Amino acid sequence: MKLNSKFIFILVLAWCISSVQAATFDDFNDGIDDGWLYYNPTLGKFSFPIESGSVAYKMESSWGSLISPGRIASINMKEPAHSKFHVEVDLLNWTYNWGEDIGLVARLQEPVPSFFLPKGYALLLRNDRDGNPNSRKLMIVKSVGGIHFPLFLAKSRVMLPAPDPSGDYRLKFWSAAGGLWGQIIDKSTGQAIKLWNGTGYTDRIYAPEDGEFISGRTGLLAYVHIVDYKAEGVSPVFDNFYSGTDAPASTAEFPRYR
Repeated sequence: MKLNSKFIFILVLAWCISSVQAATFDDFNDGIDDGWLYYNPTLGKFSFPIESGSVAYKMESSWGSLISPGRIASINMKEPAHSKFHVEVDLLNWTYNWGEDIGLVARLQEPVPSFFLPKGYALLLRNDRDGNPNSRKLMIVKSVGGIHFPLFLAKSRVMLPAPDPSGDYRLKFWSAAGGLWGQIIDKSTGQAIKLWNGTGYTDRIYAPEDGEFISGRTGLLAYVHIVDYKAEGVSPVFDNFYSGTDAPASTAEFPRYR
C-alpha cells in the first residue's frame, strides 16, 4: 500500500504529540503549578520561593494531630499513567525537624482519596530523631491506603555523607529489571550518596516488584511520621521535576546538575 504525504505527516505529528505527553519537565519558573493535582487533607500551602538562585516549588503542612498527621502531595497529571517509570526532582531544602518523610511517588492510584494516603510507591528521605543527621534514611515504601501505615520495601541504615538541609540534592526513582530503584545525588559533587545495606555501602537501594500496583501517576509527597510535642510539620522545597518512562536522554534535554 502506498501512503500519501499527508497521511505520513499525520502519523509523524501523532507520534510527536504522544512523545511529548509521555514525559514531563517542570522547573516551576513560571510560578504556576497547572497540570498538578493537590492532595491536601491538612490544608497545607503550595508556593514558589526563590531557592538556590531560581524559582522553586514548596509544599508546607503543619504537624496536624494524632488522628490526622500533616501530609501533602502534588500529583503530576501532565502525562498518562504508566507502568514503567523514571522520576527525578531536586530537593533543595526541608524542615530541620522530628519525623518528616519527603520525596517522590510513582504508580499512584486513582481516584486520589481526600483523607487517607494515596495508594502507590514512594522514594522517601526520612528525617528522624530530632534532626540527627546520622539517623536519616532513604526508603522505598508502599502505601496501601486506608488506615494502614506505609510498608517498608527497602531502607538504607546509614547515609554517607548524611544529607543536610543546607545542601542541594537530587532524588531519582525508577523501575527496571523487575524492581524499584532509588538514589540520592549530592549536586555539589554530582556523586551518589553511599547507602549502607547491612553488608556494605552501595549507591542505590532496591526493592523487588510485588505486582500490586502495575501502573499509575507520579508526583511529590511529604508527611509527618512522628506526631508528638516535638513535631513541626513538613516543608520540602523542590525544583526541576522530571517524569517519564525512561531517564532523560542528555543533560541538554534536562538540566540535571545545573
